[in-house]
Amino acid sequence: MYFPRNPANVEQDHPKLGSLAIIGHMTAKTCRLWVRMYCAAKWWLIVTEKPLQGDLDTLDGLNVDEFLVKQAANPVFSQAKQIDASTDNTAVFNVTGLQAGRKYYYAVIADLADAERIPRRTEIGHQGKKFFHALPADLNNLTFGYFSCHDPFSSVSHSEGAWPLYYQTMVNRNGLFSIGGGDQVYIDTNDKEDMYSVWDWLGDYKNAIIKEYSENGALKKQALIKYFAEVYRTYYRLYWNFPNLKKTFQRFPTYMIWDDHEIMDGWGSYTKEERSKLLNRFFQDDDEATNDQLIQLMFEAAKQVYFEYQHSHNPKTPVSLKPEDNEDCQWDYSFRMGDHGFYVLDMRGHHDYERHEDGTALLGAKQMQRVLEWLESASQRCKSLFIVSPVPVVHWGALVSMMDIGSVKDDLRDEWEHETNHKERNILLDAMLKCSHEQGCPVTVLSGDVHSASVYHLENRDKFPNAQVFNATSSAISRKPAPAKAEMLIRSTGKITGYEGGYATRLYALSGQHNFLMVNTNLEDDSASVSVDLYWPAGDDGELTQKRIKLTGE
Repeated sequence: MYFPRNPANVEQDHPKLGSLAIIGHMTAKTCRLWVRMYCAAKWWLIVTEKPLQGDLDTLDGLNVDEFLVKQAANPVFSQAKQIDASTDNTAVFNVTGLQAGRKYYYAVIADLADAERIPRRTEIGHQGKKFFHALPADLNNLTFGYFSCHDPFSSVSHSEGAWPLYYQTMVNRNGLFSIGGGDQVYIDTNDKEDMYSVWDWLGDYKNAIIKEYSENGALKKQALIKYFAEVYRTYYRLYWNFPNLKKTFQRFPTYMIWDDHEIMDGWGSYTKEERSKLLNRFFQDDDEATNDQLIQLMFEAAKQVYFEYQHSHNPKTPVSLKPEDNEDCQWDYSFRMGDHGFYVLDMRGHHDYERHEDGTALLGAKQMQRVLEWLESASQRCKSLFIVSPVPVVHWGALVSMMDIGSVKDDLRDEWEHETNHKERNILLDAMLKCSHEQGCPVTVLSGDVHSASVYHLENRDKFPNAQVFNATSSAISRKPAPAKAEMLIRSTGKITGYEGGYATRLYALSGQHNFLMVNTNLEDDSASVSVDLYWPAGDDGELTQKRIKLTGE
C-alpha cells in the first residue's frame, strides 16, 4: 500500500510557513527570540536601536560584522547560529544587553559564506521593519492579551477569525505580552477533504508504515519518531502561515502552552485499552500492542516539535526529549512581571486518566507539588497571581459527568469538573483560595479549550471568606466557535459539584463568536485591582464588541 514517504505530502493544498520570528520570554534586559528560517544556513540575528540602512539585499558584499561597522544603528546584540534541518530550521537566540522600556529593531541575515545561494541576505526585517520593546521598569500596571484555539481551517473560508482584531487591539491598548493558552495548532480534527487529520492518516496508512519501518519484527522507533516529527512540523507550518498571527508573534512577547490538539484530541483521557483501538480499521491487521507503540511514538514526535516551535522560547525548564525521561520532563513554568506572578500549567505532558483514583490524572504529582509551592511563596511576594489552566476549572458544570458517553467521553474527562478529577481539582481550589484569603492576593485562572467564553467568581465562604479567586475563559480565536445556543449549557451560578462549600458565581458567558481577552491589573495603595475585557467581532465590517468584567477593586 502506498503512503506519503515525504511528510510534506501529507497535506499539499495549502501554503506553508517559510520564515518567522517569535518574541519569546522577555525581561527588562533580555529576550528569548525564536526564528524559523526557510532554508538551512548560518544566520545572524542583529538587534539595533535604529533600523538598519543601506543595501539589505547584498550587504554590499560584506560580512555582517563589516556591514554593521558602517551603520549608525548602534547594534546592541549580534550572534550567528548554524541553523539546520535537525530542528526544522528553528533556533532560539538569547538576546542580552537590553535597557528597560526601550524599542529595538531586529533582523535575521544570512552569512556572507551563504550569499551565493541566498541572494537576498536579509530574510527577516528587510522591508517590513521588525521591532519589540524590552519590558518597562515600572510594571505596576499591566495590560496583556490571552488567546487560545487557533484553527482557521475549521471554517469554510479559512478565516483568521479574530486574529486581525487581536493584533490591532494589542497595538491600540499597548499590550505588554500575549499568552497562548493551548491548541495553537490542530493536528487531528478537520475533515479529510480540507485538512487531513494526522490520526486518520496514521490509521489509514498504518500497515504500510509498519512494513516500511520494521526490522526483524520490531518497529524502528527512532526512525519513526523522526518521520512522525516531520509530519507534525508540516502542520505547524500550515497553521502558523497566517498574516495577523505572524504580525502578533513578531512584535509582542508570546508565552505558550500546549493542549490536546498539539498531540491528539483528548490526549491523556483514554485508558490504554481505549487508546490502542483508535487506529483500528476494517480490512487491516490490528495488533493493539503495535497500535499503542505507534501512538506513543507519535507522542514523542509531538513532544519534540512542541519544544521546537513553542516551549523553546518560554522560560527555561528541565526538558529532555529522550523517551525515558518523560516522567521528569517539566513543561509547566512560571514567570514574574513586577509584583504580578504567573504560573502556566501543563495539562497534557503528564495527563493519564488511569491515575485518576490517585488524584494525579491531569497534572501529575510532581507538577502539583510545584504549583502548590509556587502559590505559597508567590502569594507572599506578589500583589496579584495568574494561573494558566488550558482547560477551565469551571465552565460546563455537572453536565461534564452526566454526558460522559460515546465519542465525547475523552473531551469530558479532560475537564476539571469531571467527577474523576474532583480530588485533584479540590486540592488546587483549596490552595488558590487559601493563599488569596491569607495574603489578600487576587488569583485569576485563565483558560481556553471550550470554544466559548465565561467568567466566574470562585468561593468557599466557610473556609476562605476573604478569598478573591476567578476563572476567565476565552476560546476560540479562530477555531469555529461552539454554536450560540451552547450558551444555555454553560453553567449558571451555583454550588461547585464535588467541592464541599464551593460556589461559583457566573459573571459573564458567551458562545457563538470568536473571542479573546485583554487582562488589566493596577496596583494602588499596595493592593491590586484586576479586570478582564472580553472582545469579539460583530458584523461584517470589522466592528469589535467589548465587555469589561471587573474582578477586584473599585
